[in-house]
Amino acid sequence: MFESVGTSYPAYFQSNLSRLQGSMSKSMLKIVADRTSAEPQTLTNIRLPIGSLLNLQSLCLWFDITTTGANPTFPTRYSSSFIKRLSLSMNNQTVSVINDYNLIYNLYADHNNKAVSTGIAGEFLDNSIHWTEGGANGATDSTITGVSSLMNTTPNRTYKMCVNNWVGLFGSASTSIISTDKIGEIIVSIEWAPAFEVLGATGEAAQLALSALATSSYTVGDIYMTAEALSFSDDSYYNAINTAEDLKIGYNDYIVTKFAGVTKTTGINVTTYISAGSIDHIVGTALPSNAQAVSHMLAFGSLGTGAAETNVTNSSKYHADPIAFTGNVTTGTINTPSGDNFFSTRAFQRQLQLINTSQFSINNKQLNYGALNRSEIFQNNLQALGYENVDASANGFNRNILSLAHYFKYYGGCFQSLELIDKDAFFLSGLSSAGSSCAINWVCTFLGASTQDITPVIIAKLSKVLHIGLGRAIYVE
Repeated sequence: MFESVGTSYPAYFQSNLSRLQGSMSKSMLKIVADRTSAEPQTLTNIRLPIGSLLNLQSLCLWFDITTTGANPTFPTRYSSSFIKRLSLSMNNQTVSVINDYNLIYNLYADHNNKAVSTGIAGEFLDNSIHWTEGGANGATDSTITGVSSLMNTTPNRTYKMCVNNWVGLFGSASTSIISTDKIGEIIVSIEWAPAFEVLGATGEAAQLALSALATSSYTVGDIYMTAEALSFSDDSYYNAINTAEDLKIGYNDYIVTKFAGVTKTTGINVTTYISAGSIDHIVGTALPSNAQAVSHMLAFGSLGTGAAETNVTNSSKYHADPIAFTGNVTTGTINTPSGDNFFSTRAFQRQLQLINTSQFSINNKQLNYGALNRSEIFQNNLQALGYENVDASANGFNRNILSLAHYFKYYGGCFQSLELIDKDAFFLSGLSSAGSSCAINWVCTFLGASTQDITPVIIAKLSKVLHIGLGRAIYVE
């Protein structure tokens, strides 16, 4: 009937029917960590059950964050910010270690999510308002109340966190269904982030010395994961994967290289060496060099101008009148003109303000016709991220990016694609440097005479293949 429909047509042109032989069932599993509590810079291990078909798209990490200290602080954006390092091992073989996981997540999330409402019970997208509801009130509903987080004067609060979106193998595997019977024991190891990376002080009425925040920290509690497990009454699928001599799962991995601090007057000129089967793209960015202690949250009104809602902002107020709530310049020794509506900590600020040019070279070969200016950098980023040369897609950058100035001051990155992006299939299409390291050089210049100290960072996104052989033989290429 459909002989005339060519095979070159897209899949959604085809008219196919399929029926599962037998039946399928699925259930939600709760997987408790080896320790259900933790502190900053400690490790938590979670062992996924053996003998299950797990759906990676359903994988969630749950935990509570309780702030501690004499002065009120609140968490930065994104639940994933609390994961400093994520390590995955399968059958005692390490298959992925992502250092600075939270920095990578913040970079890509700010370039891929503009809808706050999609993360209200997951990734903690909007931390600018603290919502509460009263207890049971007889036959009537409880009242929902809100307060700007900068005005949240309660020193220690508990926040429920959920990581339901992953960077690395869990979020990019070419198949979302994995068999732990074929793979063996999977251990998820999490190192929790230091307090200065994830906590920011509120908008105090008077100038608050940084020494007053020295005891500010947090504890982690009620740590567990949930995942959807599948089972089939028909053995066809199990027989197929169990008799295969080499199952292959493609996924993304990341390498973060940090360099010695420089000043913007000298610019950035750094080189890293990477050996990998496929380098998909590279990102150059920079972090403030002085982000080493708990400080004020970067938001308008956080630098000693609080005490009233008229002096501080939340995300909704900022968007209602962004001109009025931009600048954040006050007097005092620790104040800087930073904040606006970033609502994150200085540790996650990608500080490329006043960028002038950017150029990548690999093995002394320039990748572009010449150094790109700030507008060309932004356009090149759109292409590297698969936005097809436009920034008006269903996805999009963080909604608080109102101008190129906002972008480079808080969220900036210089993306350079080395792949041909295919949205429908997984291909090893990036630059291959297997067997010999390639030298990746990034040169960046800035306008003006700013002596601001910054730390250059290069992030490389890699494509890898996980091989699963007979007898749970596992290796990565």
